[in-house]
Amino acid sequence: MIGVLLTVFIVFTLAYLFFELPVFSWGFTDWSPLAIVLGLLLLAVPAIVLVNKFRTYLKGTAWGELLERKFGWLFQERDKVVDITNYQNYSGLLNRYKLLAVTGILLVVVGLANSLLLPVLTSVPLFYSQAYRNLLGEVKESSFTADIEPINLAQIRIVDEETARKLAEKKIGEVPALGSQVQMGQLALQKIKGKLYYIAPLEHRGLFQWISNNEAGSKGFVMVSATNPQDVRLVQDIHIKYQLRGFLFDYLPRYLYFNGIFTAGMADFCFEVDDDLQPYWVVTLYKNKVGYKGADAVGVVTVNAQNGEIARYSLNEIPAWIDRVQPESLVYHQIRDWGEYVNGFWNSLFAKTGTLRPTSDELHLIYGNDDNVYWYTGITSLGRDESTVGFILVNSRTKEAKWYKVAGANEGGAKKSAEGQVQEKGYRAGYPILYNIHGVPTYIAPLKDKEGLLKAIASISVENYNLVGVGPDIESSLRAYQQSLANRGNLFIPGNETSKLVLTGKISRFSQVVKGGESYFYLMLEGDPRIFVGTVTASPKLPLAKLGDTVVLTVNETHEATGNIVEFKGESY
Repeated sequence: MIGVLLTVFIVFTLAYLFFELPVFSWGFTDWSPLAIVLGLLLLAVPAIVLVNKFRTYLKGTAWGELLERKFGWLFQERDKVVDITNYQNYSGLLNRYKLLAVTGILLVVVGLANSLLLPVLTSVPLFYSQAYRNLLGEVKESSFTADIEPINLAQIRIVDEETARKLAEKKIGEVPALGSQVQMGQLALQKIKGKLYYIAPLEHRGLFQWISNNEAGSKGFVMVSATNPQDVRLVQDIHIKYQLRGFLFDYLPRYLYFNGIFTAGMADFCFEVDDDLQPYWVVTLYKNKVGYKGADAVGVVTVNAQNGEIARYSLNEIPAWIDRVQPESLVYHQIRDWGEYVNGFWNSLFAKTGTLRPTSDELHLIYGNDDNVYWYTGITSLGRDESTVGFILVNSRTKEAKWYKVAGANEGGAKKSAEGQVQEKGYRAGYPILYNIHGVPTYIAPLKDKEGLLKAIASISVENYNLVGVGPDIESSLRAYQQSLANRGNLFIPGNETSKLVLTGKISRFSQVVKGGESYFYLMLEGDPRIFVGTVTASPKLPLAKLGDTVVLTVNETHEATGNIVEFKGESY
């Protein structure tokens, strides 16, 4: 009988480990079923012995009849012969049964307490609101223009995830029969050799495709530039063996689990490539810091997607090519708790004095000129307006959090403002991303048609979303935006004036380009390597300029190779 129970427990344990992957660590409840099942099986042995001993007394009772119907073998008559030679062992057997019963009861109690009682006692926000708020760490108030450098125009993200997915799917469709074998996994934004790309693995479409290709894995991954919608690549000279759509031990979480990653939770299975385009999975390890809640990153595991090589890192030894260490979901919950429990638990329910919340239910990555990567979200009060009281940037590697008090429009208001500029065309705005444009906090949002294809770019001031620039490309959009700032910015955004330069010289080169139905005039001055760009809003004389004319330009001071003409004067005509 004991052998049968032991077999049942072994089979159950192996199946549970294989499918559920429980974490064997304090603060996790998913190992509790194993303790409960083992406890019940241990209790079954003395229970059977006890029923067998008192079967004569149970016969004829309601309980006895029920047990006899279910377990008839317990009530079978046995030979009334006593083995005297083993009589002296009965006392030892009785002690063993008692030990089994006590052990079984303890395991059941521990399992039930770990899954039901302890999470309530150690994790409810009523008692631990301050602990939840402190998970984010120290949030320093800082100056936006001091911390965030003006971004290089080539690094401004104009392709959002929706558009990137459509472009990637189109690229996959260009290869005959590839779409029947694989499907695109989750896109992840990352920087490769200084350029931003969305990267997604090509994973098995289903079980039969895995059976056909499981020895080597599915073929390749796709790259979509976040700054140039024409740059879409399909890399097919590598294979992705370990993945989220694998089966058996090709399934990435199971592969990690059975290779020793079972004492910490796993989160954010992110597909990244290094600068040599070698594919890896980057998985964040976390522990619960407030009892059974309050997940917080404690390390990172990388898995070579081709050969399965595993490397484990602590938070202070992460390789430089890894962009995302702090998972979006963990950081979001920590930001939310930081704003919600600012004055305690009861205040978050009733008075709500001083409480703050993120402006949306997701975070977005921002890549700075300083090569740091940040999770960004606007912060608003609990009112229903479309304004922010500031925003938070959290370093995605170190979790250093900074709080910027910049009142203005939230992302929803910025999207509506951008769409209002092109309402006759019916474009819809993608999610606005925050940038420093000449010292002014600015949202950059793609404008897309009904098919999700990029048609224009909008630049919107955070502090005053009436200041908008729209153009067919990022340069045109920012020129229109800077013109709007120059015309009205000082009235609406005190303290953020852009420095101006006045230049006098002869035109050495001059050209006109039409973009999105608007004419742009490009010129260079003798002895100056910069290119200056303007429209008729700078001066009606600008279209009349020609080579050799002496002109006076007022331009925004910038370190970039291209300058925006704010005012234009023709000295020789």
